[in-house]
Amino acid sequence: MRTLNILIVCEHASNVFGGEAMLPLNYFRLLSNTEHQVYLITHARVKSSIEQITELNQDHVFYIPDTWMHRFLHRNCGFLPERVRVVIVGFLMHLITQIYQWKIARRVIRDKKIDVIHEPAPVSATQPSAMFGLGVPVIIGPMNGGMAFPKAFAHMSGKFEKVVYKMVSLFSTFYNLIIPGKLLAKQLLVANQRTAKSLPKFTCGEVIELVENGVFSSRDTPILTNKRDGINVLFVGRLVDWKVVDVVIDAVGITKNPVNFIIVGDGDERASLEQLAQSKGYHQVQFIGMVPHSEVNRYYDEADIFVLPSVRECGGAVVLEAMARGLPVIATNWGGPADYITADTGYLIDPISREYMVAEFARHIDLLATNPELRYQIGMAAIQRVKQYFMWDTKIITMIEHYQSVVDAQISK
Repeated sequence: MRTLNILIVCEHASNVFGGEAMLPLNYFRLLSNTEHQVYLITHARVKSSIEQITELNQDHVFYIPDTWMHRFLHRNCGFLPERVRVVIVGFLMHLITQIYQWKIARRVIRDKKIDVIHEPAPVSATQPSAMFGLGVPVIIGPMNGGMAFPKAFAHMSGKFEKVVYKMVSLFSTFYNLIIPGKLLAKQLLVANQRTAKSLPKFTCGEVIELVENGVFSSRDTPILTNKRDGINVLFVGRLVDWKVVDVVIDAVGITKNPVNFIIVGDGDERASLEQLAQSKGYHQVQFIGMVPHSEVNRYYDEADIFVLPSVRECGGAVVLEAMARGLPVIATNWGGPADYITADTGYLIDPISREYMVAEFARHIDLLATNPELRYQIGMAAIQRVKQYFMWDTKIITMIEHYQSVVDAQISK
């Protein structure tokens, strides 16, 4: 196996921004610990957080400038609904960013003799990529998308939002022909078949399934406890509407066995969720707020059950984190969690209606709350599944194999 010079390209690589910004940073950090030479192109707005990670070779990081166009879009588009803003503003910012990415990539490829480009973010299947015409093979992904609200929650998507998404769907193939990075990429990595079906209509590269999320470490066994009261139910994530945390707030209000509901995270919906819990007298609901990612494991280890009621969750890395700590998970049977959870490792609740979800979350919380043996059994199966399929160390080995395959194919031409 030859030593490779690898270029990771993204907009944000950050352990502060969270979400998909963690993915390129994880690749850069872990690949840097291998025999390969790894370089990173990312936006200048994450420079301060990158520089605080002392283990990284700062000379291998190249920054996209924060232009007046970026700042203008950021300042003046806050009035748009969040999901619309993510699509429209994110798309425009991404286009601006990619102009600079391409220019920097061309220079880095020449100076560092790059063998392969990997663009792990954005994870959207429809966002165009400008990583083409650079003389080296390109791998894009793993991507994850193609999500819509389940029928019972379709009302959460406003008319303007529906029009925007319809336009994106109609024009994605067109603008991916104009900016043909995905068309010309050697490999397109997708988390699932749902995402594969969302790719632009015309692609030349091989489409390969590879989950985008993973965990760094896992417990060997769940924490053994015989608790049947004082059970802690945990949610970790942004407090936004599509997470429907209110479903679990109402669920813990009707459980037969009193439980504590611990909410770690912050967001636009926090005030309304706090008001809901207060108005209904749910004193067992605790809002912790934002917690640094390095400290989240403490909350997993103090919990007995993990919940993720989201109705539009492409990934759901927190599900894997909870499973790795040996927690039984109750989640919505929609999107990412359904890719991770099996009948042995947790429970998936069909999003038939809000009322149905409240009742089913309550029923499964009661089932687990009164049965420590079942919690342990499911938690053990969850740990085993994570170790087999979702460890970052394994993902890095797999990615290196993908790099080698496209480089070898390029050489053999």
